[in-house]
Amino acid sequence: MADPQAPQFQQPGGQPQKPSGPEVRIFTMPERYRHGAEGKQHEPEKKVVQAPIELKTPTVPAPALPPKPAVPKKKRSSTKIILIAGVVVLLVLGVGGYFLVKSVGNKVEEVVQVDEVVEVVPEPEPEPQPEPEPGPEPEAVDPFAIEVSPGTDSDSDGLSDTEEKTVYGTNPRLPDSDADGFLDGNEVFHRYNPASTGTLLEAGVVVLETATVGTSESIDYTFTYPGVWDASADGDVLVLDAQTGEGFRISSVTKNPEETLEAWVKNMTTLEDPLVGTTKNGLVMLSSQNQLMTYVDLGFAVLVMEYDTGTKARVNYLQTMQMMLNSVEVKEVAEMEKVDEVNL
Repeated sequence: MADPQAPQFQQPGGQPQKPSGPEVRIFTMPERYRHGAEGKQHEPEKKVVQAPIELKTPTVPAPALPPKPAVPKKKRSSTKIILIAGVVVLLVLGVGGYFLVKSVGNKVEEVVQVDEVVEVVPEPEPEPQPEPEPGPEPEAVDPFAIEVSPGTDSDSDGLSDTEEKTVYGTNPRLPDSDADGFLDGNEVFHRYNPASTGTLLEAGVVVLETATVGTSESIDYTFTYPGVWDASADGDVLVLDAQTGEGFRISSVTKNPEETLEAWVKNMTTLEDPLVGTTKNGLVMLSSQNQLMTYVDLGFAVLVMEYDTGTKARVNYLQTMQMMLNSVEVKEVAEMEKVDEVNL
């Protein structure tokens, strides 16, 4: 509120005007009553004009919208598969239809060709052919024949393990049983004792057999065979039993001394491609490819030695057979008036 004692100014027009600027206050009190107080100028109080209060209307939240329905995703892979399958079916139908039409067309052509008239020319009757002359009857084949192979030779000395154990008493795992520098099989081949010194005949390992054969001329010959074997006569044949299921049959047949062994074998036997050899005593011999049949030329006779394998599939006495052949020797040839039978 303004001081009532403040001077008032009037503008022209008669209306008092409040002076601008700071308000001046003047002491009217005598100085003696002021007690030292001084007059001060006071700035008029500034009225704080309060900003009008803005009334806010409360915001009401809008109602929530309902959720949108989930739209199922399109199965692109299934659609692609269906499209591809449709394309494949169309291709198959197209190709099948093409071949079907083509086959029907071919059949129609065939029917048309069948309908054509074909002139049939009769073939000339064949001339009668002469009946072929009957050839030689095939040789009988032994249905019980079996393939054979050499026996086991553990030490590779030329003798099978069976020979070493049952005949010669040598070690089947030692190639030189008597340590004399010669293989056991080599000594047997040359008719020596592989278990000791001397010959097989001197050691009593083999026995000597003498036989006679002939008609106008008699021939005495000898050969040896293992003493542990059983020997028996079957007519004119000497049968040797090795007691292991194997054995030998030895016989002799007369022959013209001017006829060669090769010619005799060709005329008298069915042996093909024989092996030619010579015994240790210089006698010519012919053997089969498997060496199980051998013929020895005795001049006026032929010695026949046959290896009988029985039911065995292995041949255990090949080297012993070579020893027996090397021991064949002609002893005497004498004139004979008549020989009714062959004595072995």
